Amino acid sequence: MATDAMQGLSGALAELTARVGPSVVRVEGRRRPSSGVALAAGVVVTASHTVEAEDDAEVEVGLQDGRSVKAQLIGRDEGTDLAALRVEGLDLVPAPWLGGDAAGPVRVGNLVLAISRPGKSARASLGVVSALSESEWRSPAGGRIDRYLETDLALRPGFSGSALVDSLGRVVALNTTGLLRGTASAIPAATVQRVVQQLLAHGSVARGYLGISTLPARLPEAIAKELGQPAALLVSAVDPGSPASRAGLIFGDAVAAFDGRALAHPGALLELLDDQSVGKTVQLKIVRAGELRALALTIGKREPRAHG
Repeated sequence: MATDAMQGLSGALAELTARVGPSVVRVEGRRRPSSGVALAAGVVVTASHTVEAEDDAEVEVGLQDGRSVKAQLIGRDEGTDLAALRVEGLDLVPAPWLGGDAAGPVRVGNLVLAISRPGKSARASLGVVSALSESEWRSPAGGRIDRYLETDLALRPGFSGSALVDSLGRVVALNTTGLLRGTASAIPAATVQRVVQQLLAHGSVARGYLGISTLPARLPEAIAKELGQPAALLVSAVDPGSPASRAGLIFGDAVAAFDGRALAHPGALLELLDDQSVGKTVQLKIVRAGELRALALTIGKREPRAHG
């Protein structure tokens, strides 16, 4: 009985790998190859941190039949660690991505299969979903992820950009180590599809930009009591010509609130600078020379950083 169950599971895993494997490619965008997954005709999605090419540079994509072909970088979003590549003139079959709502059927404890292609052959690794948030999550770089998803999969060569496949053979997420270093995180299919649509349309994902570097700092006791918060963000640098510079922010200011929302750590500010914040004028509450002041600032658009 146990033998039959094991044989059934073994055969099912092999079948899933054979079904999805042809849609998983090797991506040679840096010294160590990563993986990528076909999302649509001529479009491959991979992990941004594994592609060190500039927008007009070419990368190599390795196929199941052993061929290597040229691909072009469509765009990248470092906030979600996603990059889209265009591969012309190939009948690359898109993987069966999970559609519908962001949550889907994925649950903590579900068996999942990572399918990568670090070389000419596909590699499969079995694991479980070890963590899954109930709602939207922000990456440390400010990207909007539909749900935080973590697995116990081993971080083998080519892991980033590989497909995370459920028991029904659907790609539920794209694996990466780029969201949280040393962690087997996965970017849900809903996030992948939303971000790639923006990359195809605009080459980048709009994200709010102030042009400051900040550090958390304790507020003077009297100011902290008045604001009802113990800390704020100390401005340690202001980019010349940036929205912050034009608004009058200077080195040494402490930004305490953003449109009425308290700021006690840099991550709280990043969460507010999403694709819907660009062009919006907000009211900042700052502390300068021991005094509370109000400042209006119009949020700019963060330009994608060049790699090369």
